[in-house]
Amino acid sequence: MSVEKYRARSRERRKASYEERKAKAMSGRKVLYLTCPLCGLNRPLESYKGRAAFEVKPDYAIIQVRYGGGRGIGFFLSQGESIKLEELKEQYPEVLRNLKAQAEELNTILRIL
Repeated sequence: MSVEKYRARSRERRKASYEERKAKAMSGRKVLYLTCPLCGLNRPLESYKGRAAFEVKPDYAIIQVRYGGGRGIGFFLSQGESIKLEELKEQYPEVLRNLKAQAEELNTILRIL
């Protein structure tokens, strides 16, 4: 079997596997998530019990460093290497500028509502 045919067959299997897993998940338990409009971080809505807050503090690891990967292994957080919100200005100023702009845009939208 040629390499191209092998790769095509592998892609078809992965796609079929994805579709099967998706179909199974879609017939399972429905969970509503609250998603942060700034960063996309989400939490199950039922865990908030009336309090919809993302507790972001200066020591919040906004850029997380994780190790691992591969099917079935997952990724593991390295707390010591992750970059906290208070360290963002020095190491990733463009991310901080974008975060500030998004927060200002969200504030404008919320004032209109």
